[in-house]
Parts: sequence; C-alpha cells; structure tokens
Amino acid sequence: MRGSLQGLGLNRKADYYEVLDISRDATPSEIDKAFHRYVKSTLSHSWIPWNQDLLREGSLAHYFLSDPNRRKKYDASLDYELVILDPSGVPEEFEKFFEQQKISTAKEYHRLYQQFLLLKREREDKLWSLHNTTFYFLICFCVLVLGSVALFLLRKSGFLPEEVEVFYKKWGLLLSGATMCGGYFLFRIFYINRIILKRERKREKEIHEKSTQAGP
Repeated sequence: MRGSLQGLGLNRKADYYEVLDISRDATPSEIDKAFHRYVKSTLSHSWIPWNQDLLREGSLAHYFLSDPNRRKKYDASLDYELVILDPSGVPEEFEKFFEQQKISTAKEYHRLYQQFLLLKREREDKLWSLHNTTFYFLICFCVLVLGSVALFLLRKSGFLPEEVEVFYKKWGLLLSGATMCGGYFLFRIFYINRIILKRERKREKEIHEKSTQAGP
C-alpha cells in the first residue's frame, strides 16, 4: 500500500516536532533550545555527506515552529496523514531565511566545530601522553630487573665487594625510586611537554590556514 502511494507522489508529512525532538506543546523557548541542540549535534558529525541537508531540515523545522502563525497552520496540517509531494512546496521566504541564517550563524557553527575538534585533540594528546608514560615505566622496570639479576650474579660469583652489597641492601630501593621519579620528571618536561606543545602549535597553524581559506 505504501509503495503504491509513493508511486502516486504521496508521502507522510514531515514531523518537525520529531526532527527537533520536542513535544507538540513545546514553548518557544524550548523550541529555540532544541534547535541549538540540533545544530550542535549535527555539526559534531560534520563528516556526514548529507550534513547540509540535516541542517536545512532542522532550520526548516525551526522556521515553521518558532513563528506562532506558521506553527498554527502547520499544526492544523498535521491532522492529514498523507500529502502530495510538491518540489516547490518550500516557501520562497524560507529559502531567503535559510541563506541569511547560514551567513549570520556561520561564526557560531565554526565555534561549535572548533570546540569539538579541541576536545577530540585534547583526548588524543592525553592518550599519547599515557602511552609514552607507560612505555617509560616499563623500560624502568626492565632496567631494575636486569640490574637486580646482574647484582645477584656478581654476588654469587664473588665479584661484588661486601661494602657494595651492604650499601645496595640499605639504600638500593630508595635510590632506584628516586632515580625513576627524577628521570620521569625530566622525561615529562623535556620530551612529553615539548612534543605536546609542538602538536598544539601545528594544529593551531592548520586551523588558521583552514579559516583563512574558508573566508569570513
């Protein structure tokens, strides 16, 4: 049945309340908040090929529901299950409204997208830092194990002076811990922090270049 109706050019009317995920009795304030959430959510998935279509649909929903008169006419039309598809059915004034909105909210779209990229890149930096920190302590553990084995073999072979063995038993663990912590402090400052700073500068340069190419 549905297929035959679609073949005749009939389709279900778009439910703009569902698009913005709001109830039929939503207040103007709730409609505006829902629209901003919709835009933010859509921009966070900007890699989707039909992203512009989603923004257009959300803007169309906001256009009809934010104005009391347009909303009243739209609500009345929702009583009909089926409508005839009309390519020219979108009001010309909406076309102008949508284009103006794209221009007036371009900076807001850009700001939200940059916030998304910032959070994503901060997470990447934290994961990279955690990976290298784990690698550092793994190396330290291996060095400690190999050092302990070497001292044990030297003691068994009689090549390790008794004074050295006594000193190691008394202060070895403390010195090993201090060396590991001091080494990590230097590793953090002179390697991890420097690399992260370089990554941030590189990203800022890329963002600036993209913004310049995109224009105002």
